[in-house]
This record gives sequence, C-alpha cells and structure tokens, in this order.
Amino acid sequence: MTDEEAREIASAFLADRMDEIRSGEWVITGVQEHGATWSVSYQSRAFVESGRISDALVGNGPAVVPKSGADPWLSWSGRPVEEQIAEGRPTLG
Repeated sequence: MTDEEAREIASAFLADRMDEIRSGEWVITGVQEHGATWSVSYQSRAFVESGRISDALVGNGPAVVPKSGADPWLSWSGRPVEEQIAEGRPTLG
C-alpha cells in the first residue's frame, strides 16, 4: 500500500464519521509510515490557511490505516500514535 492509497482510505474513513470532514473544510496534513501501518494526520482547512490557533481542530489524533487492509481506526491524541499502533488500538487509560 502506498502513502497515496493510505490518504484515500483515511479520507473515506474520516468522511464517514465526522460532519466537519464531510463538509470538505479539512485537509490531510501528513502521512507517516509505521512499519505495517500508516498514520494520516488532518486539520481544518481554516487553520492550515490562517495559522490561527482558534481555527484549529483540537483533540484529533491521526487516522491509522493498516497496510493489511484491516479497518482503519482513530488514534487518541493524548498518547503517541506509535504506542497505540504497537497495542493495536487506542486506549484511554
């Protein structure tokens, strides 16, 4: 799986779950490879264009896209995504 394919999968996954994402008022801001997965970061279009913190999405961890074709999932912003990937899913505790 390429980073472009991971972006497409993450975009569809996020659009299915969040009104803000469905509206198109967001952008993918980065893709990072983590062995058997990709993490796909996203942010509001307004923040990317303005740089004003008041325009930023907050509390959003990246979408994790397994290269195996398993379902993508959202990581939690309170812990490093690498730790959550190692565990297989995010935990809040």
